[in-house]
Amino acid sequence: MSTPLPDPYTLIIGSSNMDLNIYSRRFPKPGETVTGGVFRQFLGGKGANQAVASVRSGSNTIFIGKIGMDTFGNDMVSQLNKEGVNIEYVIRDPLESSGVAFILIDEKGENMISVAPGANFKLSPEEVRDRSEIIRNAKCLVVQMEIPIETIEEIYKIASQGNVVKILNPAPLKPISPSILSKIDIIIPNEGELIQLHSLLKFKNLKGNDNEKIIQASKHISHLGVKTIITTLGKKGCVIYDAITDSITKVPAFEIPAVDTVGAGDCFNGVLASKICQGEELLTSVIYATAAASIAITRQGAQASMPYRSEIEDRFNDYNANHTIEYQ
Repeated sequence: MSTPLPDPYTLIIGSSNMDLNIYSRRFPKPGETVTGGVFRQFLGGKGANQAVASVRSGSNTIFIGKIGMDTFGNDMVSQLNKEGVNIEYVIRDPLESSGVAFILIDEKGENMISVAPGANFKLSPEEVRDRSEIIRNAKCLVVQMEIPIETIEEIYKIASQGNVVKILNPAPLKPISPSILSKIDIIIPNEGELIQLHSLLKFKNLKGNDNEKIIQASKHISHLGVKTIITTLGKKGCVIYDAITDSITKVPAFEIPAVDTVGAGDCFNGVLASKICQGEELLTSVIYATAAASIAITRQGAQASMPYRSEIEDRFNDYNANHTIEYQ
């Protein structure tokens, strides 16, 4: 018997991986072996990371994904449950291994990632249709791109039947049809993903400096129906383009040295969705997400680095006292 749904709730649909991390002084060059690193194992995957960020920042959170029936999968499900994420709608696959990510992190906190998706890539349109009620009744939905594109399209088709705030984190980027984008309220790429997406959609060439290209690309993509494009810029913060008002808002980041940037983007996405679900306005939610990500980069691991609500509140208050939002 299904547990009654909370009201409201954030729904995260996507991947769950086991992250196998090596921290070393620098990345190896092709054909080179770099020794002296430190190995650590963490729970990760964009979807599961975002679910943990969401629930820790105060939102009722449901996660839908496909996970293997192996030891890694057992660990994933157990930890999500301990975090307070609703895992009732997770699918266990007896034929596929759970997803695994091999991650290299250098002394600057930058990372290189290679993923074997396993069961994540077996989440089917039929399986999400079986969970249509959960999708339609969410207050806020986040999907990433570590699951099949046809499944993503089905998710947004179902979500469009309700009053769901529909968010896409287009990472790792793959070709997206305009039919998917037309159903999305908010898209959150990083700068590289925004420019690549613009190219994949075959818009005219971008001109000018980086900032001008971000604004041009955002405007072009909004013509497909996306209401808001939030481009994350790492230590430079983010740029929000509101297509309804044709306005740009620049939100600066905290100047904090990074220990490990793995999961920082997931933290941003999960907290943003959580705060929208809790009734915050978009800009306020973005500032909360920025504050949370500034905490996550000071800790190792993906899910393990996600901050809790009280920490985020403290950093949010500090942000408002020491940073200036730029409007244009």
